Amino acid sequence: DELSFILNPEAILFGNLVSQLACATEAVATSTNSILPFDFLFWCMGSQGSAYPLTGTTNYRDTPIQAGTLILERLNYKLHRQGIVWESHGEDGAICYQTPMPLMPKSRYRYQMTNTIPDALWAHPYTTTTVIWESGHDNPVSGDNFGFINFKKRNCVFL
Repeated sequence: DELSFILNPEAILFGNLVSQLACATEAVATSTNSILPFDFLFWCMGSQGSAYPLTGTTNYRDTPIQAGTLILERLNYKLHRQGIVWESHGEDGAICYQTPMPLMPKSRYRYQMTNTIPDALWAHPYTTTTVIWESGHDNPVSGDNFGFINFKKRNCVFL
């Protein structure tokens, strides 16, 4: 966590109560899985919690699946922050161009659980609550080892 603070000093701006209260609006709005996440609240991960610190520390989460989805969303956010994942967009809708995007567009991402117990019927938007679907997906024998597949929406034909 200390190294994360050195690499991401902006975490001090979003690690306070006022910034986290703003995240409650996104958590409530996306709780039905019918509204997409708010991209302008880039430090929020909706019902999962906060994007900061950009580490695997999730000791305050409620369920193992919720912690797993928070780690998935944080990792993707961190890859955007470091310039490893770029945004793709096209001016005419046909050809995409890659541009650096340090803030992750949460509304364009979905995920599906692949193991231990797959959830192939639904691609869940980022920041939405796991309470709706997580029942029966946590195998008590194998532990908290989850796998997810990540999808990103692109509005173009050719990359």
